This record gives sequence, structure tokens and C-alpha cells, in this order.
Amino acid sequence: MAITANENLQIIRGTVAADGTRTAGYGFTVTKTGDGTYTITFNNDFAEPPSVVATIDGDSWYLLDNAHAAGATAQRVTIRTGDSLGAVSDRPFHFIAMG
Repeated sequence: MAITANENLQIIRGTVAADGTRTAGYGFTVTKTGDGTYTITFNNDFAEPPSVVATIDGDSWYLLDNAHAAGATAQRVTIRTGDSLGAVSDRPFHFIAMG
């Protein structure tokens, strides 16, 4: 089944290891800029800032461990991950950017 939309959408998805290594997906580079902080740079700019969703990867984490997107632009997005106490901490994650 094809996805239909009222707009011409670009979609980028990926998986990133806790150390900042890309483990799945194409169309982006990733740079680990600090504890639990990763910059995803899109190979091709979006027409406008995309909607971005991120979630922790794996089953060895607590339900309160987290990943969220911050500061999305047409060129990049920052993903921050944290532990179950809310402290910034390295975690593997998946993301989808669409726009």
C-alpha cells in the first residue's frame, strides 16, 4: 500500500548507536557533540524544517530512558538522549524525519 499525502514529502530514517555511529539508514550523517547529544545532518535539505520523532533503541533500558528531537531546521536536527532519572546520557536511538 502506498502512502499518499497532500504534499511532496521527503523522509529520512535511521538508527544511531550510543557512540554516534550510524547503524542503519541513509541520507544523513551523525556527529556526537557531547554526552547524549547528537547532530543529524541531512544530505539533502528539506523544503522546510521537518517533523522529527526519536525513540530509544534496544530492550536493556528503562521505560523512562528517553530520546527527543530539538531545534530541527531544514538542514539538521539535534537528538538528545537521557537516562531514567532525566540526566543527559548516551543511548542508541531510532529517528524519522519527514517534511
